[in-house]
Amino acid sequence: MSALCTLLASCTHTLTVTGRIPTPLIEPFPVSIGLIVPAEFSTYIYREKLPRGGGDWTVGLGALQDAFFTTLFDTVFQRVQRVSLPVCEQIDAPNAPGLGCPDGYLRITLLEYAFLPPELSGLKFFSASTKYQLELMDAGGAVRDTWVVVGYGKNEGGGFQATDALNAASVDAIRDAGARVALDWSKQENVVTWLDSIGRNNDPKPIM
Repeated sequence: MSALCTLLASCTHTLTVTGRIPTPLIEPFPVSIGLIVPAEFSTYIYREKLPRGGGDWTVGLGALQDAFFTTLFDTVFQRVQRVSLPVCEQIDAPNAPGLGCPDGYLRITLLEYAFLPPELSGLKFFSASTKYQLELMDAGGAVRDTWVVVGYGKNEGGGFQATDALNAASVDAIRDAGARVALDWSKQENVVTWLDSIGRNNDPKPIM
């Protein structure tokens, strides 16, 4: 396949990233969050024409990362409600009665997705990385913290297994970023201050 791709100058690869979505075994914060997820986060598609016979790539990442972080935040926080804006009226909408105002809001954004195939790296594996931004806002919508987290993944593969290898590397990159969020986000200084201000500063702990 690699030789054929070289002869044809390029190969076209189309991939919708899929994988298992684990549920973290952690004790949630006793906090309610209004989760803001931009529309492009859920529908994100990466396209690139790689040099030196790397081929044309179309990688659909949105559906899996949306499902993954929805599961993650549902576990990290006691209550999560998706909203479009950091205002309480979104929580008190007719289709979500009785939920009340959240303690704060969290916006997640994908800043960057990148990958490198063996043809370009000279190594025997595909590598992938994801970069996410978490923006924490208090109950009034004021920004309290902005934090960037990066996840990495890699998987061996080539030829006919190229899309499978990139799929596995991409899943690992999403999960790696998620693990960092679960373990390290609550340790950021501004996040600690916010949690202290509402009296809920309990680091999430693994459930034994």
